Amino acid sequence: MPESLKNILEKISDIFMIISKKFDKISEKIYEQTGKKINVGAIVLGIILLIFVLFFVKSILTWLWGLLNG
Repeated sequence: MPESLKNILEKISDIFMIISKKFDKISEKIYEQTGKKINVGAIVLGIILLIFVLFFVKSILTWLWGLLNG
């Protein structure tokens, strides 16, 4: 694997780990205050995935609509 690709993958994994630790801290704080376990990381990831899917579906429908009208 090229060296530049390894560096990019390392930076991405470092950023992912930092974000993951922050979500864990937030989840722990919520658990300490409320007594309920809430996985903040999963909720945020689900929202991002939903936005991505909606954007993808909108793109496909726009493309199909253009084919039908064109």
